[in-house]
Amino acid sequence: MPDRLPWGAMLGAALVCTVLPALGDVLLAFAGAAALCAGVASARRAALLRVAAGLLWGALIALALLLLGDRFDLRYVWIYSGAELPLHLKLANLWGGDEGTTLLLAAFLSTLAARGAAQRRQRIDVAALLAAWYALTAAWLGPFAATPADWLQKSASQGMNAHLMKIWMLVHAPLILAAYAWTLSLAAPALAALGGQETRWPGSALMHARRAWALLTAGIGFGMVWAFEDAMYGQVWHWDPVQTAVFAVWCLLAAHLHGAGGWRPGRTMWRWVPFAALAAAVLTAVAMGVTRNDVLASSHRYVGASTWAAHMTLAALLSLAGLAAWLLGLRAVRPIPSAKRLNLAAWGLRATQLLFVFIGLAAVAHLAWAFYASAQGLPRPDDLKPFFETLRNWARGSELPALRAAFAQWDVDGYGLARLLLLPMIATGLIGGWFFVRRLSARLGWITLAFAALACVAVFVLGGLLAGHYAGSGVLSQQIVAVLPRIDAALIAGAYLALGCAAWSLHGAWRSRRTAGYLLPLGLLHLGAVVALWGGLLATALNGYSQHLVDIDGARQRAHQGYAVRVTGLDVDRASDGGRTQGGGSFRALAQIEISTPEQRVLQGQTLYRDARSAIAGYAGPVRQICEILDYRYARYADQPGYVLHPFIDRGWSRDLQLWVATSSAVAALEGGSQAAQAVVVLRVLPFASLLWIGLTLATAAALWNAGYRGQAIGDEVNAWRT
Repeated sequence: MPDRLPWGAMLGAALVCTVLPALGDVLLAFAGAAALCAGVASARRAALLRVAAGLLWGALIALALLLLGDRFDLRYVWIYSGAELPLHLKLANLWGGDEGTTLLLAAFLSTLAARGAAQRRQRIDVAALLAAWYALTAAWLGPFAATPADWLQKSASQGMNAHLMKIWMLVHAPLILAAYAWTLSLAAPALAALGGQETRWPGSALMHARRAWALLTAGIGFGMVWAFEDAMYGQVWHWDPVQTAVFAVWCLLAAHLHGAGGWRPGRTMWRWVPFAALAAAVLTAVAMGVTRNDVLASSHRYVGASTWAAHMTLAALLSLAGLAAWLLGLRAVRPIPSAKRLNLAAWGLRATQLLFVFIGLAAVAHLAWAFYASAQGLPRPDDLKPFFETLRNWARGSELPALRAAFAQWDVDGYGLARLLLLPMIATGLIGGWFFVRRLSARLGWITLAFAALACVAVFVLGGLLAGHYAGSGVLSQQIVAVLPRIDAALIAGAYLALGCAAWSLHGAWRSRRTAGYLLPLGLLHLGAVVALWGGLLATALNGYSQHLVDIDGARQRAHQGYAVRVTGLDVDRASDGGRTQGGGSFRALAQIEISTPEQRVLQGQTLYRDARSAIAGYAGPVRQICEILDYRYARYADQPGYVLHPFIDRGWSRDLQLWVATSSAVAALEGGSQAAQAVVVLRVLPFASLLWIGLTLATAAALWNAGYRGQAIGDEVNAWRT
């Protein structure tokens, strides 16, 4: 919260919006107007922004109370919540819809704009205008609007999206939104820097960038954990359009942070630092627009959201403002005379910036191509439709057109993007490793770079860990199999970067305790990022699976890699749980499972099958269910409101294990259907996935540590790297 936040305004707004919700949207409009006035006039700017922040946080508190109180007479509560939900999921619905997320983002932005507003003397305050934009958008969406009477007659509430009924909903979404707010806040200093109005990158903006990157990393990490448990993903990453856009933001933030310390206008390539910050802010708006647009096939979407145009318009306005500031800066900023000698370390740091910019913009280009191809009606290549030919043979005649249309819908070509990004990833690892080892010894830097480069070339030509151990027993596209040697080279380059940075940070911290609070988290951050990369690539490339059709309470069946599986029981009910339903509720089938491991351990647990539809015999084909579990594209097609499939997961140091049990046929039999009481079981083993979770934890913790460091020597340290 900003200093001297008007608690009276916040508590008053919370009380008014709770008791008289009809006034809530009016208060939001007033908050937006206050922020707008603060943005165009410097007089009383700080006071206006504090009032706006108080009103927005008060409205947010009121909306939370209304959700917890099951006030289904409010449209927002009726659409997203249910009376049977536990309290933590009712609260999580605060960001379960477009209205709530926009309101939360506006509250974050107004708080950030209010901080230091008294010191900002510019006539136009971009930070305040951003808060006004989203506050007015939230008011237009009407989170406090009344529920139509015919909706209430139809049902007491619609219920929560079944895919969101997980504990991760409490942390993933707010972390991403907080990161978005801190990233958008970089637009103001970036525009001022491009226009020549900043002589040094503001310390507060540097902290905002660090916090944005840390929170975004944490949000992505929790999203990966969540995706690992949901059939709509079944894996941690698949270049979903929203994931691609967020990844681009993450890369642009990384590019900015690699040059922000010690930045001065007029130096060689000085515009790249504010450009990367502004591009990250622009892509944040784009990412929110993509999340709310249904042109591309996506597993992320606010269904029924209508604000994508507002986000895209903001992205366009920020881009135009950046162009104007750049033109102004051409005349306002004079170049600083170059140093007499070429500083290789400085060029290494700049090369890292450019590589991150390239990677981020490459992701944007693939995303833009998908939108263009969809708009032009271009046919989607067959190699982007795995399992489609198999499913065609099993589809009913009436279903085939819908299946064909679903697989024809464009999304990001993740295979092509992955192939494109491998070479800059290798270059980033080699340059970064040399950069840090050189700080220990220039000669050692060149020697280790030569060995690392030769190792990369060797595994590129001969194959390495992945290419040598790939057995074809898992789910992996042949397009990725073809570039496994290139992935091996990226792993070696990443290891070189991690080891070099760790050695440098430990050496620097040992020599100077004054800077240990900065150097140690920097080393852990790079180490964690590389460990996560190793874990993600190893688990994905070396995964294995087996599929079975088993009898409920039948004999144990042998599975992949010495495992054996058994479904010992099935508990079915149609009781309401607060999720989306159709008609008389939804089936909830908890399958009790037993897994015998190669180490002779016996694991026990349960899986969840939930479906709001009636049990349909024709839907229960084993091949269809296996395709749904193994391919997220078909899972997206098969998805219906109120339908989820969650696996049993056992995590270990050497592997993570997923056991998926699709029990629709068994449910049909228990409900009097004609099918046998059997379940489709798919076992997936992902070796070294623990490295992914460990790496993400290290990188996030180190980034948060780094974001809180307020040492005075950061700029001097970064300047020293350039000498």
